[in-house]
Amino acid sequence: MKKLIPVLLFITIAPIAQGYEKKLDTEILSNSEEEIYVEGIYDQSKKINEVPTAISILSSSQYTNISPTHLSEALNGISGVNIHRGSGQEHLTSIRSPVLTGGSGAGSFLYLEDGVPLRAAGFSNVNGLFEASAEFSNQIEVLKGPGPVQYGSNAVHGLINFQNKKINDDKIIFIMSEDGYKSAIASTSALPVNVSVSILHDNGFRENSGFDQQKLQFKYSNDFNVWDINWLSSFNNLNQETAGFIQGDDVYLEDDIRFTNPNPEAFRDGKSYRSQLRIERSYNNGNTLAFTPYARHVDLRFLRHFVPGQALEKNRHSSIGLQIAYYNKDFNIGSDVEFTKGSLNEYQENESRFSFVKGLHYDYSTTSFVGALYAQKNNKLSENITLDLGARAEFTKYDYDNNASVGRSGRFIRVADRIDNFLTITPKASLSYNFDNKNMIYFRAARGSRAPQVSDLYSVQQNQVAGEAEIETLDSLELGFKGKISIFDAEFSAYTMWKDNFFFRNSNGFNVVNGKTRHQGIEISFMGYLTDWVSISGDGTWAKHTYSFNEIIGSNANNIISGSRVDSAPDTLAHMRLSFLPTASNKIELEWRHVGGYFTNPGNTNKYPGHDIFITRFTYAFDENIKLFGRVDNIFDKKYADRADYAFGNERYFPGRPRTLFFGLSTSF
Repeated sequence: MKKLIPVLLFITIAPIAQGYEKKLDTEILSNSEEEIYVEGIYDQSKKINEVPTAISILSSSQYTNISPTHLSEALNGISGVNIHRGSGQEHLTSIRSPVLTGGSGAGSFLYLEDGVPLRAAGFSNVNGLFEASAEFSNQIEVLKGPGPVQYGSNAVHGLINFQNKKINDDKIIFIMSEDGYKSAIASTSALPVNVSVSILHDNGFRENSGFDQQKLQFKYSNDFNVWDINWLSSFNNLNQETAGFIQGDDVYLEDDIRFTNPNPEAFRDGKSYRSQLRIERSYNNGNTLAFTPYARHVDLRFLRHFVPGQALEKNRHSSIGLQIAYYNKDFNIGSDVEFTKGSLNEYQENESRFSFVKGLHYDYSTTSFVGALYAQKNNKLSENITLDLGARAEFTKYDYDNNASVGRSGRFIRVADRIDNFLTITPKASLSYNFDNKNMIYFRAARGSRAPQVSDLYSVQQNQVAGEAEIETLDSLELGFKGKISIFDAEFSAYTMWKDNFFFRNSNGFNVVNGKTRHQGIEISFMGYLTDWVSISGDGTWAKHTYSFNEIIGSNANNIISGSRVDSAPDTLAHMRLSFLPTASNKIELEWRHVGGYFTNPGNTNKYPGHDIFITRFTYAFDENIKLFGRVDNIFDKKYADRADYAFGNERYFPGRPRTLFFGLSTSF
């Protein structure tokens, strides 16, 4: 690797000697004056600078420039977002929150494709982003804080939408690394049809940690009389050999341990199928009526390597649903309905360890119905002031059938058949002042709520009573600015949030059903041109996440005291990128990523110190259709952890990737 660095530097620096050209290639160095639109979160397209909430957009050209091997590499460049990568495609998400696990991690974030959830409400997965078709998206949209009225369960701390409405251009992209990573992405269009395919293989930098993944997407777009038709179908398959946590004090710093895999038997296999059809028509009065029927099927098998028993879990669900919306630029009314049939089986073949006993833990199926109504209205109070009001009511019903004997097995409790109902009402309000169509300040108050996940309710453990998990609510107040400051396009937001009935798993692996937390933060993003060939952009986050209740369980490391910091929640996150365009065909970037220190246990007795990582990228365009690109991750070969954790009395880590060279070739035609 050390021999490759001088070669890379020569490739990236040599074009500078050819002389500077001031002509900008807007595909290589994006133009900050260009209008950016939110295309998929709302029913109609909206200018991002006119939306009174914090939304970040990652375009397809930016995504291709980053060429991530994992979505965290792209999304963690957004303020307020901190995705911990596990092994392979595994991850845990944070959006204006600590990094959440279990049912809370699954149920607090909504992942969408063209406005339709990737998974059914109540059947989500903390690793759900691996099912998204990011490689084919026109843009990725991230909304921070409780979602708008169009979305209910899971849109609590934020949502991520993969927008695919437009037919893609024909393209082929190849990416490789020095340690065995390979991917090929191809997309071809013959109007009104587009077909895209992605094939990915990674050897993994740790022992027995490779994976293979294939994705296929079909898009159809056409007009039939007064109706516009957009049909999207996606398939995803993942076969992963999973590397588990390495355990011990600061073992991520030790070369003879950080590349090992203490769980070579661990794996994750997942398949998902989705199809959705949006049918809409516009009327002469400016109103639009839209119907979106959809269907999905998800099948997942994995070894629970992160707990002592290492049971095998198999879960699946199938759904059909319909979204209806009637709207114009000033109002939106709509309804959603979804039916889901799902099942879960968990069996431990290993001998009993502690209360993780050998044998069957759970075997149940659940049928769910979710129905919702919502309304939203923009009220123009003056030429510059707009009041936006809305609310959503959502009803959830779970019909649970236990397929095993009722009773307790170790820490696991199999409960009798039951039916549970939940009703959530989530109001939203914002007041915005638009100065000159370029600068806006806004104040937003919003509630996010979710019914418990199916696993929260029915994968019951000792010290828990069936059905006691309640509706989780998050109340948020936010003040923000979007506009121009000197040469910079800038965004600023400050928020405070209170969460009740926080359902999570503590450091001993037991469920807590009635937690309370407080969240405060400041976020800033900026982008500007220092010269006509040099730009700088950055994102910064300061946040404080604290417990607002007490739980004394006998160990200082695991005790929760009101006012103490929530674990896996760094105070600071930062990202900065310098981009150089020495010629119209050559681009060079230097990127800095900072993760501040954070406590790894609720007792705040163990702490990960944080890390700073540097990345360099280059792009060379042979012509308008063929580009060579590459990057060096972790330039200084920093020893760090993608995730630091404390559980079952041990420090444990997912070590970060060492310095690695990636390179690729893209063509369009």
